[in-house]
Amino acid sequence: MTKGWASRRIDAVTWRGFAIICVLWLAYNWWAFATSSPWTRALDAAGGVLPETKPGIPAIEPVRSLEALAGNMNDYLLWQALDIPYALLNFLFASGAMALALKAIRLDGSPLRFLLYLPAIYVACELLENALLTGFAAGVVPVSETIVLVQQFATTVKFATGMPALALGAVSLVIALLALIFRAFGKPR
Repeated sequence: MTKGWASRRIDAVTWRGFAIICVLWLAYNWWAFATSSPWTRALDAAGGVLPETKPGIPAIEPVRSLEALAGNMNDYLLWQALDIPYALLNFLFASGAMALALKAIRLDGSPLRFLLYLPAIYVACELLENALLTGFAAGVVPVSETIVLVQQFATTVKFATGMPALALGAVSLVIALLALIFRAFGKPR
């Protein structure tokens, strides 16, 4: 029988690879949100509200937010490209931490492995959202109610899966570290 994606992800994760992802993830978060990055500049230019920060299904939201950017669209468009590695790092962090925890507490074959699909759904919605928002901002995708509702649905599902995935990732990392420490110091010599 062929293993599913979640089981293969659990098998593939290593502490070394996860540590590298953590360093990259933390550095990217610091750069994107704590410095003068395209994200912080676009957010400031839009008055603190961008379409990807507004979950819900109001069809007018992207228009309102993007109009607030007016002539400052370059940082926003650049961020849409830079948001792809950010989403992938979030995915790798959350799914990696969950995989390490499931391995560490020997539940890798349990139904809990399906929690790894949360970050996968998040990243898929993030990519759809980014494509549509880039198209709206660049003027190549029409801002019709139907397309905007698809974007807003993707944004809403992104929040509904991404936030829990990151929280589960953080909790999973603590569990995996505690299991590692317990194994290292709990074994009689």
